[in-house]
Amino acid sequence: MCRALSVIVATLVLQTLWSSALSFLLDVSTVAPSIVDQAVVNQNEYCYSCVKIENVCYNHTELFELHAPFGENPIVQRMSIMKSTHFLYYTFEPQISDKEYSNIGFVSLRYPTLFGVIPGVPGWQFNFGPFDINQKEKKIYIGGTEGIWVVDDSRHSPKYFGLMPNVITDLAVKDYMYFTTSDNNGICKYVDGYYVVQLGDTMIKKFVLDAGSNVVYLNGTGLWISFRSKSQKDVRLSTERFIRGLTVDMKGTVYAWHVDGIYKVT
Repeated sequence: MCRALSVIVATLVLQTLWSSALSFLLDVSTVAPSIVDQAVVNQNEYCYSCVKIENVCYNHTELFELHAPFGENPIVQRMSIMKSTHFLYYTFEPQISDKEYSNIGFVSLRYPTLFGVIPGVPGWQFNFGPFDINQKEKKIYIGGTEGIWVVDDSRHSPKYFGLMPNVITDLAVKDYMYFTTSDNNGICKYVDGYYVVQLGDTMIKKFVLDAGSNVVYLNGTGLWISFRSKSQKDVRLSTERFIRGLTVDMKGTVYAWHVDGIYKVT
């Protein structure tokens, strides 16, 4: 039986959905509702009756439930939206009886009764986890324990892309595809069939690319930025160890997901 996880705005803001769904899902309170005193909101750091982002108050709205075969502790670590189809994609940990420990589900934001799980291949254990969407190509690139796969059709059937049997630990799509693996340091950049390694001396836990194609990444010593210009040295932005994830919005602004909230990286 599938377990349901309610999707509310406060949950969706956790990670990747921030990138493309905020303008679609959050209704800006241009006129402050009766339960919110906008003048008070502007003065206070925190807002307990809404979602406050850069001094703008957004309403909470429960959209629907995610009907996926969640395990005992439903956790969604990554989300993103295919803008052309308005489908939400998200990672989840399935039930303990499932041989795979990570899957990717999907649901239509317009027609929530259309939902499912991206299937693997019978006899294989893919453990699909890190993924990113190429909005121009309308493709979803997915990493897992068996290399990189791609979904480019409405049936959500994955096709093999490459890098088997590498374990892909993170993945991002911008001008090119970037990814990390469990066995190697640095970030690999896929260019015309070749793989170019960046930051080869650094173990990368998570990473994103900002508007200027600079790499913002997490490792064991904190949060760093590696500039696109080779003449600039990497700069440590924070020594904080409780940053759980990174994401970017449509403008390329980076946000860090911390245990007590979301912070803009400037």
